[in-house]
Amino acid sequence: MKFLSGRVEHTLDEKKRFRIPTKFKNAFPPEEAIHYVLYAPGCITLMCDSVLNRRMASLDTTDPGDEEAMDAKRRILSSIDDYTEDSYGRASVPKFFLKAANIDKDIVSIGMGDYVEIWAAEEFAAKETAMSLRDANRIAYRKNSEN
Repeated sequence: MKFLSGRVEHTLDEKKRFRIPTKFKNAFPPEEAIHYVLYAPGCITLMCDSVLNRRMASLDTTDPGDEEAMDAKRRILSSIDDYTEDSYGRASVPKFFLKAANIDKDIVSIGMGDYVEIWAAEEFAAKETAMSLRDANRIAYRKNSEN
């Protein structure tokens, strides 16, 4: 899979459909399905099978006798849905996802390495202006060096 980065501003149509921007769509392995995932707060994530499977692998060991862990697994897995395109390459975004990400019309798709985030344009603008690029680099490198 190719590295996903950058941003594309676009809009949902009146039926709440969109196309994955070409620069991102071409990076996903063509033989793998794509999924909507509520992965990070405030946005919708698009992940291909291999990325989703890698990130969800730890759920396979959930103890069915642990009610809290099973509730967590249920919550996570119920926040995933299939991305399905029509014959024009458009996909409808399920209402559940639109509501969770506060998306109405204008969106920004962001490449995040091995997945894509879809943000309401105004939500992303607020996040972006809340942190300088200098602070972002300082925080990201500090957090990564702690792991």
